[in-house]
Amino acid sequence: MNTNMNTKLNTKPINTKQTRNFLFSVGLVFLFSAGLVSPVKAAGASLYFSPSSGSYSVGQNFSINIKVNTDGAAINAAQSTVYFPSDKLKVVKVSKSNSIFSMWVKEPVYSNRNGTVVFGGGLPSPGYTGTNGRLLNITFQGKSPGQAKVYFEGEAILADDGRGTNIFSSSYGAVYSISKGPALPARPKVPIAPEVVSPTHPQIDRWYNNNNPEFKWDVPSGITGISSAFNQDFIFDPGPISEEIIDSRSYENTEDGIWYFHLKFRNREGWGEITHRKAQIDTQPPHAFEITVDNEGDNTNPSPLLYFEAEDDTSGINHYEIKIGEQDILTLIESRANPYKIPCQYPGIYDLEVKALDYAGNTVSAFSEIKIESIAVPEITVCPETFISGQEVLYMEGIALVNHDVIVFFEKDGKLVKKWETKSNENGYWSISEDGLFKSGKYIVSARARDDRGAISNPSEKRYVKVTLSGISVGPWVISYFSISLILFAFFLILLILLIYLFSKILRTRKTIEIETKDLKKKFYKEYNELCKDIERQLKMFRKAKQQRGLTKKEKDAEAELLKNLADIERVIKEELKDIEEI
Repeated sequence: MNTNMNTKLNTKPINTKQTRNFLFSVGLVFLFSAGLVSPVKAAGASLYFSPSSGSYSVGQNFSINIKVNTDGAAINAAQSTVYFPSDKLKVVKVSKSNSIFSMWVKEPVYSNRNGTVVFGGGLPSPGYTGTNGRLLNITFQGKSPGQAKVYFEGEAILADDGRGTNIFSSSYGAVYSISKGPALPARPKVPIAPEVVSPTHPQIDRWYNNNNPEFKWDVPSGITGISSAFNQDFIFDPGPISEEIIDSRSYENTEDGIWYFHLKFRNREGWGEITHRKAQIDTQPPHAFEITVDNEGDNTNPSPLLYFEAEDDTSGINHYEIKIGEQDILTLIESRANPYKIPCQYPGIYDLEVKALDYAGNTVSAFSEIKIESIAVPEITVCPETFISGQEVLYMEGIALVNHDVIVFFEKDGKLVKKWETKSNENGYWSISEDGLFKSGKYIVSARARDDRGAISNPSEKRYVKVTLSGISVGPWVISYFSISLILFAFFLILLILLIYLFSKILRTRKTIEIETKDLKKKFYKEYNELCKDIERQLKMFRKAKQQRGLTKKEKDAEAELLKNLADIERVIKEELKDIEEI
């Protein structure tokens, strides 16, 4: 590492003002990249490649650094696009290791197809001042012989002056020669920057209220030494003195602020690249603050303004939580607070708590009280004492302030059954009428007024209505007796039509069966007579043979069998015909 890179930078915990300045500058980087702001350039800082030239072979990997010269000014953001010939070179890796930047608006990305590397990053105040500030490391590989020209476009370098002034003045390209010759002897391979994780502070850009950070890493084979350090310098070399070979380290009771754990490995070729792992710690709550309740000179204002602002020295205020009485908690981001107009409230006195939370989750609460008086209460002047549900119209009227909304509540056993809304006329009179059905019982009627601001009055004096039914109650519904009569009449009418239809169908079916039975009888008798004639002819043949020569035993058995069959057929047919007639 060079002299400037080894110099300890006096990086202090970021306060609110520093954070705002940095975010302002980073925001300008984004605007530049989006083309929404045209930078006003001032003479000063420049970008360049190191080395700016070299000779390499096809297939050989070589690394170059993107560096910044601030020309004596302090900077905290820069961005650009690097162009390279995609037919001559290809990117193998882009590394942020050992960069002066700790935050990235545009994570470095490369495209070998388009021949570009795009980046945009920054660091907190007091920024960086120097001539040799490393931003990125790019590892190229030669693809084909020729001259490979690499250059910048879209450059912006922002000063750490609270305004994000663009002090970029120039950039310097590089030319690398790629040849067909044999690759140069490879440099000894020192260890790459180790990957460090933290189980206590897993996200590098998040604040934690744990001041006992722990860091872990894997130790690859061939490592002969480890060197580490833990401080608030975001770029730091822990030195050449080796510690014991371990895979974790923890620290206790660390002060609040942004800390960095620095780690590097050594093998037989020497010390490798350094990893700078960030951990942000904030264990202190925000400062105590007060709440001012402003009803804007009107005690009936249903949405008074709240003024409050908390401050936090380290991580800053993330959001507020507001609790009014027993209502749900309202969450506000810092930009929506001061003043905050609360949602419309009913008249009454409410306890108020505003809790400020910083980015590490530390909290502090402030307490106050909200008092809202009622606007003019409406009156109910007409309300029936009894009401027959299903036969009568429920009519009510009253008086309120002119052109006010009036909300009428109809309750039973502590539960809201119905709510009506109407509006008072230019004389303050209002009325409602309802012909719906309600269950029998004793109901409570009350009314509230509401003005254009959403302010709601206290409830009016209660009135009581006894409801009787002109029908029966089924669950939540009330069915009038007249409706029941209509339903029963329709049911019996449908039943009568159904019976008449079934009876007529039975008569038609019976008549059809009688006709079919007669036809069947005729067919049976016809077939029976034909069969009898056939058997009789055969018997005549046996009788004639008997008279002439006598019958053999076989012929006698056949004759007996025919007589028996004839008797059986006659018996069966008569029984079947009898069954058919009975059916």
